[in-house]
Amino acid sequence: MIRIYKHLTEPASLATHQSYNGEDVVRQLRADQHGKCYLCERFTVTDFQVEHHKSQAKHTDLTYCWNNLFLSCSYCNGKKSDSFDNMVNPTENNIEENIEQRLDFNNSKAVFKYVGEEAINEEYKETISFLNRVFNGTNKLRTVREQQFYNYVLRGINSFQKLVVDWLLAPTKELDDAIRQSLGIDKELLGFKYWIIKSNGQLLKAFGENIKWNKQ
Repeated sequence: MIRIYKHLTEPASLATHQSYNGEDVVRQLRADQHGKCYLCERFTVTDFQVEHHKSQAKHTDLTYCWNNLFLSCSYCNGKKSDSFDNMVNPTENNIEENIEQRLDFNNSKAVFKYVGEEAINEEYKETISFLNRVFNGTNKLRTVREQQFYNYVLRGINSFQKLVVDWLLAPTKELDDAIRQSLGIDKELLGFKYWIIKSNGQLLKAFGENIKWNKQ
């Protein structure tokens, strides 16, 4: 999960208060988020929904609020529902800097840890709790769907990590270009990739300019 850029001009259909997921809303959210779910950072293709950051059930006044609408996959939207209404606003916070996001390969789980400069607040606690639910499942044993989700993330990060290791062992222009391309704002799982790059001084020196997404 990373910071999200949102176009300042809200889609015209929202002014009618008849629909929050009109074609202009969907089109702008897909453009702003590069077709990715704002929560898990996977491409949505056709599996997308317009999601309320603060749920309709508890915040009816924000149903048609542009700043409350994001593109989400059905998996994450189902996990979130109306149970996580106090999460960090992704348009106002550098989430990838304040939440360490890693895969614990030995224990087959994702690890999320707050590392912000200020004391952790309830919004970050709730965000980490939600990310744990999404990436690690609701119970001790993942359901089939949860395991398929984790396997997808694992493949993506393994592929990126192989590129990085190969580059560290024998840097070439081809590997350099491949890593930079994998760090593009339109690519998946950037929160995890950010921490792989940041964890190594050599990588950070070489690719630090490629992990400054959506900064003001």
